[in-house]
Amino acid sequence: MFAFLPDPPGVDEVRALVRRVDTARHHGVPKDCVLELDLRAAPPETGGFDPLAIISGGARPLVLREAVSALHRAADDSRVVGLIARVQLPAAAPGPVQELREAVAAFTAVKPSLAWAETYPGTLSYYLASAFGEVWMQPSGTVGLIGFATNALFLRDALEKAGIEAQFIARGEYKSAANLFTQDRYTDAHREADTRLLESLRAQVWQAVAASRGIGHDCIDALADRAPLLREDALTSGLIDRIGFRDEAYARIAELVGAEGYSPETADADADDAPPRLYLSRYARATGPGGPSLPSVPGRRPKATIAVVTLAGPIVSGRGGPRVLPFRAPSAGADTIAAGLREAAADDAVSAIVLRVDSPGGSVNASETIWREVRKARDRGKPVVASMGAVAASGGYYVSMGADAIVANPGTITGSIGVITGKLIARDLKDRLGVRSDAVRTNANADAWSINAPFTREQHAQVEAEADLCYTDFVHRVAEGRNLSVEAVDAIARGRIWTGADALEHSLVDELGGLRTAVRRAKVLAGFDEDANVRLIGYPSSSLRDFLWPRPSSQPAAASLPDALGALIAQSVAAIFDQAERTLSGASVLWLGESRF
Repeated sequence: MFAFLPDPPGVDEVRALVRRVDTARHHGVPKDCVLELDLRAAPPETGGFDPLAIISGGARPLVLREAVSALHRAADDSRVVGLIARVQLPAAAPGPVQELREAVAAFTAVKPSLAWAETYPGTLSYYLASAFGEVWMQPSGTVGLIGFATNALFLRDALEKAGIEAQFIARGEYKSAANLFTQDRYTDAHREADTRLLESLRAQVWQAVAASRGIGHDCIDALADRAPLLREDALTSGLIDRIGFRDEAYARIAELVGAEGYSPETADADADDAPPRLYLSRYARATGPGGPSLPSVPGRRPKATIAVVTLAGPIVSGRGGPRVLPFRAPSAGADTIAAGLREAAADDAVSAIVLRVDSPGGSVNASETIWREVRKARDRGKPVVASMGAVAASGGYYVSMGADAIVANPGTITGSIGVITGKLIARDLKDRLGVRSDAVRTNANADAWSINAPFTREQHAQVEAEADLCYTDFVHRVAEGRNLSVEAVDAIARGRIWTGADALEHSLVDELGGLRTAVRRAKVLAGFDEDANVRLIGYPSSSLRDFLWPRPSSQPAAASLPDALGALIAQSVAAIFDQAERTLSGASVLWLGESRF
């Protein structure tokens, strides 16, 4: 007769202690570990201060650049033997997914990786999963490789019924933002631009999936017409390698990395003798710029330093602001971004600047302010490379066009070189509701932008003249920045949006790739080898020390302390505050161009 006796008291505690000691010995990364990644949402472009996370004890989620960088480091790290990820994106922008996919593919080229999901809810979710060595799905799941679609909303008739009149002036027949208010269906130009955009995205995704899964392009198109695909279709078509549950997928990655005695049928991937696992976020913070490293000589800097200024969100005048709470979207303040560019340009240690742009546009004046600082940085001898994320259109393209080079993801939404302005008039609505209003003005145009009356003929002519001037400046500056003729720019401008891949064909961008590609190009422009080790620092600086020790003026800090002793003291104080911030937050943080107020 046999009986299974429990472990003696204290055995679990001893095992846990051994694991902690082993983890500490390897700087937070256990030997022969498998990295875990949860992709039920795409990593954001920037982080932010979330007091709810602090109250609940939650950790700051990885931002996109950290996740990508960590995956590339892990591919070369002998302590990491594999990667498993839950890939279940309900919605995502193509550009960032492509950056993440490229990093996964680089890892998969040298080490085992496995993607699993309860279901693949959309095209981009499966597109990302297809970069892994094996793709798993639960029995009840479907592969939502359904292609791409866009649905435009038109409110003209609804506004008319409500008594609201839309009065907008656009320069460029493809400039479609105002169509929401002025049209009741697609215009020919609007439909043409959206159709080409979707065709370009489909071609990119189909080509990548075909290469990863060994399936013909036409076959994928036929499968998409039948999708979402149930498990049998997904298996027989080669889109899925195995139908199974989470525990079976984890047992499989243990088998793939060479753990003895492991198989999906008999193994317990959560047992104590299973291969150690580590979340990618923990790995990133243990091995990234803020992680454990050897002490450095005070005042000494690496051979090359690249400044990264991140512009995320609509472009607005003033300081803007980061994502403060989950429901508060960030905005890119022209004053904040311009200050970061000035400071980076004034820092003698900075060899080049990468301007990371993730913005649909915004204020013309604010965009022009940032464009000017890009040009001034170049005039000071600092190469500037624009790196486009999910979207860099309209104002997002405006701030990029003056850079030495522009790098975009193939699926980045860019272009939209055009201008739109106008207002909604609620006079009839107010009359229907019995709301009366009157006005007193000192001059003819003092209330031109009032919602109580349309533009007068003179006012309308003035608004049109302003739109003409802005569009002319935009086109001429693109022509100057891209070394194109004004006629060539106008032909591809007119407010039309392009994918990064199409923008490359039209000379609106120089190279396809993500932030890593942009940094590599910046190194070359600065005179370094593209494989040279560089230090990435973020501008404008934004941390606990800035809150406790505000600057005395807008003068760039790097230019106001030329004395070496003063610089050394400043660096030492900065290091103390940086360490205090890491201690308080429980994790090292690298703020690249993100402001916190």
